[in-house]
Amino acid sequence: MNQKVRSKDLGLLFVIGGPGGSGSSTIAKMLAEHFNLKRIYGGNLFRRLLEEKGYIDNDRAYFQENEKLLMDLDKEVDAILFKESENPNILIESKNFAALAVKKDIPCTVKIWIEANLHVRTLRAMSKYGIPFNWKNIFTYLRMRFDLVKRYQIDFRRYYDIQGINYSDPTEYNDIVIDSSHMNEKETFDLILKYIQDGGYIK
Repeated sequence: MNQKVRSKDLGLLFVIGGPGGSGSSTIAKMLAEHFNLKRIYGGNLFRRLLEEKGYIDNDRAYFQENEKLLMDLDKEVDAILFKESENPNILIESKNFAALAVKKDIPCTVKIWIEANLHVRTLRAMSKYGIPFNWKNIFTYLRMRFDLVKRYQIDFRRYYDIQGINYSDPTEYNDIVIDSSHMNEKETFDLILKYIQDGGYIK
């Protein structure tokens, strides 16, 4: 998908993304360990910038109502990710960096997108906080499901407004797109390794 070829001196550059609850963070950690890559997580960079400016993560609602501040933070994160991509053997976990790499003609080893249906993503989000799915927690389920939908809508608008990215079509920017709805972590990881090998992404 990239016209340029990454220098052999820089080793590998993996990019992985996915909507909230898709399991992309777990797979990113597994890939980083398997290929001995330094993992750079865009979400952590965003939270660090929030803290440096005196905000906490719960203040995102404020930023969502003050889009210029949010866009400025996004641009700062993007600049950091661009710089990190110049380092050897890196894995960048970010929802929008695959698209940015295509637009900026940054050569990547492979760009991976993991998705899952909304119900599965909600269950995974609940599991992350140790909340079982049962009738007693049905309102928690509905709230978290709504939050995931709203987060997706906000991300869609942000990425389109800031970078002109069509967030709804990951196949436009990614080499490998996997629906993990009916797979566990190991099955998803093993399938990605197979696609990487079969696709000849690592020479």
